[in-house]
Amino acid sequence: MASIVVYGGSFNPIHNGHLGICRWAKDRFGADQVLLIPAAYPPHKEAPDLASGEDRAAMCRLAAEDLPWLSVEEFELRRGGKSYTVDTISYLRQQYPGDQLLLMIGTDMFLTFRQWRRWQEIGKMARLLVASRHQDDLEQLKAQQRSLEADGVQSILMENPVEELSSTQVRQQLRETRECDRIPPAVLAYIRAHELYRGPYDLEQLRELVRPLLSDYRFHHTLCVEQQAVHLAQLYGEDPNLAAAGGILHDACKNMDKDVLLQMVLESGIINEIQFRQQPQLLHSYAGAVYIQKQWGITDQRLVGAVRYHTTARKGMTLLEKIVYLADLTSADRHYPDVEQMRQRAERSLEDGVYGALQFIVADLAGRGELICRDTIEAYNEYCLKKRNGGFQ
Repeated sequence: MASIVVYGGSFNPIHNGHLGICRWAKDRFGADQVLLIPAAYPPHKEAPDLASGEDRAAMCRLAAEDLPWLSVEEFELRRGGKSYTVDTISYLRQQYPGDQLLLMIGTDMFLTFRQWRRWQEIGKMARLLVASRHQDDLEQLKAQQRSLEADGVQSILMENPVEELSSTQVRQQLRETRECDRIPPAVLAYIRAHELYRGPYDLEQLRELVRPLLSDYRFHHTLCVEQQAVHLAQLYGEDPNLAAAGGILHDACKNMDKDVLLQMVLESGIINEIQFRQQPQLLHSYAGAVYIQKQWGITDQRLVGAVRYHTTARKGMTLLEKIVYLADLTSADRHYPDVEQMRQRAERSLEDGVYGALQFIVADLAGRGELICRDTIEAYNEYCLKKRNGGFQ
């Protein structure tokens, strides 16, 4: 008789915490096989950013490919609809009639087990294998174990090492940085290739956040930059929703008191050789990058960078940073000399548009005898070298 651990969940995405508990179950209890069962739609939780079943199953298969004892069962995905454990265990009992089924669940699910659909039937078909999710939940689990045993439901407390890692945390990190060392490399590569977990921003909510901070004139400019950023994103292959968010946020601190902004920047540790007292026009962008993180919890480094460098530019700008930088200079409300020529350059080539913007800014600052910060100089030099070495596509 084989011992089979049944491990169901959203796996949205599968991460090292999932794999660690699978290894613990196999080694500690001598399981012959562990089955990963991605849910079609989890009935116990909201899933606004749930990847498709096809993608989640593919990621599970990638995570299991070097582990011969770990496999993926797609019964719930084939069936579709909400995933109820009693149906899955009934199916597996038919597939493995002579084997022991160990249904692995976490603390929260174990403590609410009597709320599950036809929980008594589940208890007759499988033994519960309970994984701790928190450091101090053992006594609570033991009390629930005794209570369920009185109703004929048998369970084993794994007393496993607790790694407080959630898929929510993983998805947040992926949205912000597209990096995560807590998932297998093959899974990370799949997520990047299939553009998973980027998640749209609520643009109306962002507009409501910035509106009270801005004058009517500045808010109108913000909406114009948002519109231009979306247009450039569509031309040059950036996510239009992300570009819109960058446009909305770029001037969030523009109308704040300069002394407040200076204090914000100095407390953050951002120095970067900028003489902010002599270059107060730069304060709102650097302070804005701090403000959106601390006040609004917007820690997506793509947006943080777009806000921080929309005035100065920098060497090695990301695509989004280039788009917001150029959108700020070519938005519909701009009326400086040669703005139409600047817009035409932006239409023809993003790189040439950025180069033209840097030429304009450097010439304007130099002509007025203003200081030019290191970020702007390095960006300008980078684009001059690009121009000399073959130009822009």
